[in-house]
Amino acid sequence: MKDWSTIFNNLSDGEKDKVAILRVMECSNGVMQYAYRDKQIFAYSTYETRKAMKFSMSCMKRMQIPLKEETITFEPETEKLLREVRDIYISGFKHGNDDDLNEYMRSSGACICALGKERIVTAKDILAQNVSDIPLQALDWGVRYISQFFQ
Repeated sequence: MKDWSTIFNNLSDGEKDKVAILRVMECSNGVMQYAYRDKQIFAYSTYETRKAMKFSMSCMKRMQIPLKEETITFEPETEKLLREVRDIYISGFKHGNDDDLNEYMRSSGACICALGKERIVTAKDILAQNVSDIPLQALDWGVRYISQFFQ
């Protein structure tokens, strides 16, 4: 078993800042997608939900986050780590591998704890000011989802 806490804690502050932005983005998108699929009263329209998904998935696949005045990229080691975690996510959530689902949840919790709440809130603010594809309320939902890892 990997020591995810050590791995994520050992990232530089700059990389943690960037990973926080990615995590807030992907969690916000995830909450939007579940609300839409579950036909929740508060779900966004098909157009808005797809727009957020397209933006989020593009960022995760390319490991780049375009902001108004810059594009966030990751150091090669961080990108490799994030791709590894993404592969575990896909195996666990999309392909039903229970061991990988558990491993993903362990890695995700360790990542969030290493980032810290302050960095997560700052990441949400950066996204709110620089990205129009994910609504502000959905960013709040993403932070609320992430906050369960701080309990």
